[in-house]
Amino acid sequence: MPVRFPFWRCAIVTFLLSVGCTVAVPAQNLSFGSRPARTVPPWLYQSSIYELWVNAFSKDGNLRGAIPGLKHIADLGANIVYLGPIAKRTANPNGSPYSIADYNAIDPQVGTAQDLHDFVAAAHQLHLKVMLDIVYYHTAPDNVMMKDPSFYVKTPDGRIARGFWPQPLPDYNNPKVRKYLIDSLVHWVRDFGIDGFRCDVGGGVPESFWVEARQALDKVNPQIIMLSESDRPDDQLQAFDINYNFQGYLALMKVMRDGAPAIDIRKSWEQMHATFPMGARFIRYDDNHDWPRAVMQLGEKGACLAQVLDFTLDGIPFIYNGQEVNDPHATPWRKLVPIRWSDPANPADEKSIEDTEALYKRLFAMRASEPALTSGSLIWIDNTQPDSVLSFLRQKGNTRVLVILNLSNRDVHVTVNLPVMDYYAVQNLLDPGKTWFSLYSGRVSADLKAYGYVVGKQIPLAPLKAQEQ
Repeated sequence: MPVRFPFWRCAIVTFLLSVGCTVAVPAQNLSFGSRPARTVPPWLYQSSIYELWVNAFSKDGNLRGAIPGLKHIADLGANIVYLGPIAKRTANPNGSPYSIADYNAIDPQVGTAQDLHDFVAAAHQLHLKVMLDIVYYHTAPDNVMMKDPSFYVKTPDGRIARGFWPQPLPDYNNPKVRKYLIDSLVHWVRDFGIDGFRCDVGGGVPESFWVEARQALDKVNPQIIMLSESDRPDDQLQAFDINYNFQGYLALMKVMRDGAPAIDIRKSWEQMHATFPMGARFIRYDDNHDWPRAVMQLGEKGACLAQVLDFTLDGIPFIYNGQEVNDPHATPWRKLVPIRWSDPANPADEKSIEDTEALYKRLFAMRASEPALTSGSLIWIDNTQPDSVLSFLRQKGNTRVLVILNLSNRDVHVTVNLPVMDYYAVQNLLDPGKTWFSLYSGRVSADLKAYGYVVGKQIPLAPLKAQEQ
């Protein structure tokens, strides 16, 4: 993919889902919302994903240079490292890292096989899992598979067909293609200890292929992680554990960047949960290599608030390297553009970087310590400022966490449709102390600064002491 323009990219992915994947799902069986998503290991619900872009993560811009930084990821609190594409790239000097020339080799710019072995070993020692980015929707024009033209889709006149971005399309009707690509996945898991895959444009590849791949991978590691860069509803029936949520991201940007009503995020959430199988899991993100940096689109306070939302919604939080230090640099495709991890020459910027990183650590710690945020239900609560404010509960058993978020750049007074006597004081999960709500309104009311929030755990009623009876 030489250049990615996000808005048409999402439109293309949607188009792929509508026309390219019908072979996997009979037209009469589209009621995915009434079917359960595949079962996953319980630890996955407590997980969070950190995307590491090799060209940016270290000054060296390679796997070897990234190894010391793994401790930073572990200390932050993430537990899955997702590596941007490391497979051998096209010889075209302007080609994208998503234009793969050899699925079974590591690009020399990234490192060697030994470097990957050492990277995975260091990650596992820190209790981090490692996912690779794979690109099976298309190949580079100089991919080694070109030695056998039967591996590719043909145009009506017999020439190799190009897909979007525009690259040659593997022919998934050819059993040899399926075996070749599945064997490649197994190779990375068996020979390098890779823990999972982020499948680029997963919806552009027939679902039946991913089901075959899953079955083969489960024989090597039954707890392999499969993340589909797709919002295709049938992905999680048998093959995938997690999906992207393009519509959720777009709704967030329309609200926080463009001024759409905050309630649109709730509507997007409700639509996705109605469309996907019951219990489906999504990554929650506001930044990655395909988009301008969140801090550039939303500002520092807005970007931080977006992450508070991502860490309190259901799903798997996802952050992109440098996001935790307000790094503003666009993703470098092939050149080296190191992340600005600190800025000691500018005290104000350095303080902002330190404060943001501290917030991220609190977010990870909060989520790790509160089961309601990882395996609890989500209950939307109406409020008096639906244009600006989202409000919901995360609940597990008798534990309730109240979340109120002002997604606007103006101060608001909001009343939430919960009885204040039940939430008179809540224990703050991201800040010390408690938040007290006024008793006089009868409902929970709060004054929120621009991009302000309350994430408060309900304080249970205290029992009557014996001497008071």
